[in-house]
Amino acid sequence: MSTLLSLVGEQPMPILLPSRFLQPERTLLVCTERSRSVAARLLRLLPNAVCEEMDPYELPTILAQLAEVAPADQPMLVNLTGGTKMMMLGAFALAMQRDWDFVYLESERSPAALYRYTSASGKLRLKEKVRLPALITLEEYLHAHLPGFHSQGFSPTKGGQFEKAVYDALLPEVDEILAGVRPEGIADQIEMDLVIRIGNQVGVAEIKCGRMERPKQGIDQLSTATSREYLGTYTARFLITDTPLPVRIERLAKEKQIGVVTLDRYWREAASLASGDRQQLVEAVRRRLAPR
Repeated sequence: MSTLLSLVGEQPMPILLPSRFLQPERTLLVCTERSRSVAARLLRLLPNAVCEEMDPYELPTILAQLAEVAPADQPMLVNLTGGTKMMMLGAFALAMQRDWDFVYLESERSPAALYRYTSASGKLRLKEKVRLPALITLEEYLHAHLPGFHSQGFSPTKGGQFEKAVYDALLPEVDEILAGVRPEGIADQIEMDLVIRIGNQVGVAEIKCGRMERPKQGIDQLSTATSREYLGTYTARFLITDTPLPVRIERLAKEKQIGVVTLDRYWREAASLASGDRQQLVEAVRRRLAPR
């Protein structure tokens, strides 16, 4: 397989992970006007990639455009994970016509799995299913979703001491962790206290210390940071506090699939976590990012 044809949708991981795993000589990104910015970020991360833009919904037009950019005499593997449903149908039809294999990434659960299908001899069958190893860094994940970012470290307030205590507890237990991440080109709309990676899975944590801080604000910040426009809906979310939440706030967090971790044995004077809190924190993060 010399070329991997990938349909670009709103999320970059379904393109980046298969390309990193399969290592084609060339990646052909097929995007639409709406997903052009996603394709532009992927081009920075995939040096062997080129991009073609096409119609997102008119199936006959999509088929014709795909046939033009993907010549029959060039061996290809088709990634059906992204793009619009009509683009997926067009790419599937073309792959079946030309006896090309195609792949689909299951990324909702960890670890992500890549399914490869073949239609050789006119019979469609699953060729293999592979659990993907770690393929990206935290920096690459952020660059795939954002125009840019910088990490400014912990808050200078007392809450920053709690952030550092949480950071220190997680540092030896995860693959990567960054503090005070601010996306570029978005004014001051988003600030992420911690961004954490285990394997290919990434999570964002908002850290709230003391009763004076508003936990509802943390929920709103997490919802914005992990929206489709920013880090994407597959990014895990954590709200970490040193004080139990009001029932209504905890219920709201659960409805939004935010993992709440209460570390009420935090020692403010020593700015450190009790051993039981450290264990609870690590287990909560690993349960969401690296389930067994």
